[in-house]
Amino acid sequence: MSGGETPRWIRTFPEGTIAESVYQSGDHLQPVGSVYGFSAVNGMHGNAEVIFRNPDPRTLGAVHITTSLFMGDTGAIDMDRVTVSWAEAGSREDLQQTSSHFLICPNWTITGKYNMLPGRSADSDNWLEPGEQFEILACPSTGVQPYGIFTLMIHPDGSAMPLRITRTAPPDIHPVMNLK
Repeated sequence: MSGGETPRWIRTFPEGTIAESVYQSGDHLQPVGSVYGFSAVNGMHGNAEVIFRNPDPRTLGAVHITTSLFMGDTGAIDMDRVTVSWAEAGSREDLQQTSSHFLICPNWTITGKYNMLPGRSADSDNWLEPGEQFEILACPSTGVQPYGIFTLMIHPDGSAMPLRITRTAPPDIHPVMNLK
């Protein structure tokens, strides 16, 4: 290396490895709070009316999660471009987004948008931005039997890691359940 030449690794990572990792993690999702399940019964779940093609009060039919960006104040996720899927017992089903508060299963929708900072509110677009939280309601085509294990996966467009929520349906299905 001659005098004044910058080492190759400095040119490759001008902002440093930690700064680059924080920037990239701003494009990842994380769950916020509890994950709730609802029995497969037609009705209002939060502010969305959910219709099951095959209602069955003995099965878990829909899942409600709140999500935000993983960390940092950079990045944003276009929720209109995420892929949402539901997996259970060796099968996988892609869910389509609906923009109304009338959810016919199998589909998913954004049921609420909030800002974590006091005195601020989330804007009306479907970009999940730093400081915002989105409530997601998702339902497959068939309900999950008691003790059934399922995974809800939300995969942002691009190279971000998918958010995987894996839960087991409780032995006793109730209208509303905290899924641990």
